[in-house]
Amino acid sequence: MTPDNASLSEEHEKTDVVSRPASRRSWRSWIFALAVLGAALLLQGIAKRAPHFVEHYYSRTVFPRFGHALSFFNGWFSFSLAEILVVGLIGFVVGGVVYQTLRVLQTPRRAGAVIGTSLLTLLWGLSSALMLFLLLWGLNYHREPLGKSLGLAKRTATDDQIEALSRSIINEVNANYQLSHEGGSGGSLNRTRLYGEIEDAYHNVPLLTGLCGGGYARPKPIRLSGIMSWFGISGIYMPFTGEANFNSLQPDFDLPYVIAHEKAHQCGVAREDEANFIAFLVCSNSPDPFVRYSGYLNSLRVVSALRVAGPERYRNVVGTLGAGPRADLTARSAFWARYQGRGMVLGHRINNSYLRANNVPGGTRSYSEDVALIISYYLQNMEKADR
Repeated sequence: MTPDNASLSEEHEKTDVVSRPASRRSWRSWIFALAVLGAALLLQGIAKRAPHFVEHYYSRTVFPRFGHALSFFNGWFSFSLAEILVVGLIGFVVGGVVYQTLRVLQTPRRAGAVIGTSLLTLLWGLSSALMLFLLLWGLNYHREPLGKSLGLAKRTATDDQIEALSRSIINEVNANYQLSHEGGSGGSLNRTRLYGEIEDAYHNVPLLTGLCGGGYARPKPIRLSGIMSWFGISGIYMPFTGEANFNSLQPDFDLPYVIAHEKAHQCGVAREDEANFIAFLVCSNSPDPFVRYSGYLNSLRVVSALRVAGPERYRNVVGTLGAGPRADLTARSAFWARYQGRGMVLGHRINNSYLRANNVPGGTRSYSEDVALIISYYLQNMEKADR
């Protein structure tokens, strides 16, 4: 063997020695990342089959500690940490894609290694995020149904009962609209006062005692609310920061209900219909007429159940809705109509897929399933009154 050949052989042996440990490290990284992903999926599967365990040992014991700790931290900031996190993550992903693409173009021979490293980083990110999501909040999707926790047995209402309930809701809408517009207030509240009214209202509903205590950070408006509107989002809860965020551009009369809804998520109520029901309870029991108006206006979905009794009956009840609330409903439709487009369709599809992946078979249709809870709540109160 010539000196040159010997040199080449030694170099090859060194390279082989170095590459083998690196290769083993790479495989270990893949295995660990897949193990984290598998553990997260296994945890989710077990939780789905053990709602009683999740309710008593996670949702009412472990989760509140996480929620209060996150609230204590994010409460130091007046702006939304969730918004910064999302914008930063998008920037990181876009920057990473550009950087890795340039690396592939500059060194085509290393394209496989670069792509493999990128996929491994993505796997680590997704598996870690899923596990963190479940531990910080996501397991609440698998807790016991709210109706069971609150002692609301599912009841079937007659057409007459639904009509009576519909008339009651419309009467409340009309009355609280008038009260909230007295003295030229224009039907709105100072934001700081609004936050306080909703927080107080959470403590004014005996039915919610023990479900959502105090100590959670106040809701935060999103600065990029225009983008939220484009995606058709009125509010969002961020499990990784423990923040209840809302779209600050939407009509004022919807804000109390939306904020109460997101605070329900903040308290560990994950399913949308249940958060809607709690928002209705909280707002309708508020001492402030503007907050009550928002709650009752957003519960008008109950009236749609009257269509089963007949179109004439439905029209007669809807005809009692006042001109002011009708104008607000028109203003709401006009606001969201400005953002109709592909972004809203995309936002709907993403949300639908997200909900289905988290034990909500109805997806986005579940938002309207609070009607059954509201009916059960009213029928239960009617039964108590008749005793």
